[in-house]
Amino acid sequence: MNRYASFALSIASLFFMVMAILVNSPPLFYMVTAVLATLGASTLQAWLSVRSLRFERFAPPAVQVGEPVTVEITVWSERRIMRPLITVFDRLPKNLVAKGVRPSLPIAPSYDQPIQTRYTFRPMRRGRYKWSGLRVRGTDALGLVNREKTYKSDPVELTVYPAPIPVSLEISPVAGWGVSDMESGRAKGAGLEPRTIREYSPGDPLRYVHWKSSARTGKLMVKEFETGSGVAMSFFIQRKVGTEVGNELASTLEAMCGHALYLSEQYLQSGAFIGFPVQEDSNMATSHPEARIRDVREILTDLHADSEKQISEDIDDSKRQLTTGMTVIAMIAVQDARLPEVIMSFPDVHFVCLVYDCNDYDERASKSGVANAADPTFLARLEAAGAEVHMMPRVETLG
Repeated sequence: MNRYASFALSIASLFFMVMAILVNSPPLFYMVTAVLATLGASTLQAWLSVRSLRFERFAPPAVQVGEPVTVEITVWSERRIMRPLITVFDRLPKNLVAKGVRPSLPIAPSYDQPIQTRYTFRPMRRGRYKWSGLRVRGTDALGLVNREKTYKSDPVELTVYPAPIPVSLEISPVAGWGVSDMESGRAKGAGLEPRTIREYSPGDPLRYVHWKSSARTGKLMVKEFETGSGVAMSFFIQRKVGTEVGNELASTLEAMCGHALYLSEQYLQSGAFIGFPVQEDSNMATSHPEARIRDVREILTDLHADSEKQISEDIDDSKRQLTTGMTVIAMIAVQDARLPEVIMSFPDVHFVCLVYDCNDYDERASKSGVANAADPTFLARLEAAGAEVHMMPRVETLG
């Protein structure tokens, strides 16, 4: 409206100026001159309102998908001038999917005192984001003219962790030896006298770490019980280019990350060993459960469908970390022809395939030639190879 009002006044002033000259009317000419002078003064005031400003931005370092983020912006005026109200618009990264963006309130920067404004939004996609640009819009005291200017401040970084997505799923992990700790050890193992203390090996429950012995020897030591054994689970998430199906709000990869985080949290609480062989070394998965879940969040935050490797290649390349009795959780949305063959090559490893139907995330997937992993023929091949197959429901929202 400001732009149209000033434009209309300018055209009207020019029209009346021409009429004043044609009819030789000094009063009309004086009136037009006053209007033009007012427009000139308003333009100058609007131009000055967005000049000589300094900004400082603060945002929380990390949030979870769907959590509200409040960004505070402090504004300084570097000139001793009276400024009308200005509005600050932050330039969020293009790949940051945000909902519920509430713009900042207009402020009038002062030379002798910094003024603070803020805005909120909800990030809807995990990742690490960094931005520094912002846009300032100012107007004159009458609201006739708008002017804008772009500034850069010190960059701010925001990490958006995936949100755990609850899933109703009965997975029966196997144990490395003896009775499964998930079933027996949780009830009995912690209450029995330890048989011995030995060096940690992949698959041992982290809650049985003997911290005094570990500190004394400099190696991670665990208590070994007569019954109750370690449960080890390794996650493999399909990450090949072109296998993520969906849009910026909901996709197969985003659903996989949310489900992987939820399952990791649940089984870590039960004392299980949780690993991501593609993203980390097996020795990295030996930290305390509370620290371990933070590691898992970091891993899933940086996971993208940008690899040239199929999930079957990832599993095959990680065979040294897949010990006897381990449970492998393979999350797939697009068919991998070699996967059943690779599963059969690990007879001592229990495979659980979580399958995501591409058609649930993109109705055009079947028409675009995507080889949907939910195809009954492919599912039958996975089951024939010995895998435990579960169809995953569509995830509507990520946070």
